[in-house]
Amino acid sequence: MMQKIVFLCVFICIFGLIFYPGCKTAEEAPDQYTLTVTLEPGVTGIPIVGTYTYEENEIVTYNYFLETGYENLTVRLDGITVANSGLISMNSNHTLTATADEIFNVNGDWAGLVVYLSIDYIAELNFSGGYYSGTVSGDVESLPPDVTGTYAITNGQIEFELDYGGGSIMSFTGTIDDDNNMSGDYTCTWG
Repeated sequence: MMQKIVFLCVFICIFGLIFYPGCKTAEEAPDQYTLTVTLEPGVTGIPIVGTYTYEENEIVTYNYFLETGYENLTVRLDGITVANSGLISMNSNHTLTATADEIFNVNGDWAGLVVYLSIDYIAELNFSGGYYSGTVSGDVESLPPDVTGTYAITNGQIEFELDYGGGSIMSFTGTIDDDNNMSGDYTCTWG
């Protein structure tokens, strides 16, 4: 009887190996890891927002770009700043985030207060151009004539000069709070 049981066990094992050679035990299955992707507004690219599962050591390509109206793209892998594009080896769980700073188009009219030697002057200016640079024109009360200059925006800060001639230049540095409006704080100096 014992011989029959041994023979039957051997037969079942051989039968299983012949007809199911690709079966793996739970111990032989490859490990899997997740990649969690978060993108802030102003960033486009791959992979898109979501959580993905990959097998151990699988290589994932990522590539991110800025949309118009944004600057300072920062990509972080597990909290560490990395290049805007690259490869990730999935040997553990990872998080990938991409952030950007919004910049504003200041086109439009702006009125503000200029204080010089304890005297208040009203500045009425018009901005035309784009997200990074353009033209500013207008006047500062009681300081004729109307003037024209250029502006530049870098990292959410605007700078421009109004040249009144004869060495009278008023320089402005300020912040931009929203589209089509220079509404932030600013400072001005005569040069």
